Amino acid sequence: MAFRNSNKRVWIFVISVAFLVIAVFAAQARTERNYRLSAAKHLTLTIDSISYRTSLTRVYGKFVGRPHTSQKLHGMTIELNGKSYEANDIDGVDFDRWFQWEDDGIIPVEIDFPRTPSLNNATLVISTEKGVDRCLLKKH
Repeated sequence: MAFRNSNKRVWIFVISVAFLVIAVFAAQARTERNYRLSAAKHLTLTIDSISYRTSLTRVYGKFVGRPHTSQKLHGMTIELNGKSYEANDIDGVDFDRWFQWEDDGIIPVEIDFPRTPSLNNATLVISTEKGVDRCLLKKH
């Protein structure tokens, strides 16, 4: 009888762990790749991927520029379906502070926006010290 009870406990444990693993994978962020951003005049951003999470949308990309030049980023906004989503955090550079490209001319960045729907055909507004760029964001 003791063997049957321990066998049931093992099965309950295994099933519980399986459900836990399934729940963790289901709760993870959805990451999409293959986005293209139209050309910008003042600051070039290439997008590697976009992660759609339950609490935010994170854009992974790179600022590309001429080595040893500087730029200042005031803010970024996504416009989609008549709504605006303003960036609330950025890693790699800081809002409203000058930054400089090093020898390779690339600065990796992670830009956080409030939670958004899929960003296909959205407009990314980049506000810099040198002007404002409006770029079309498309998935291809």
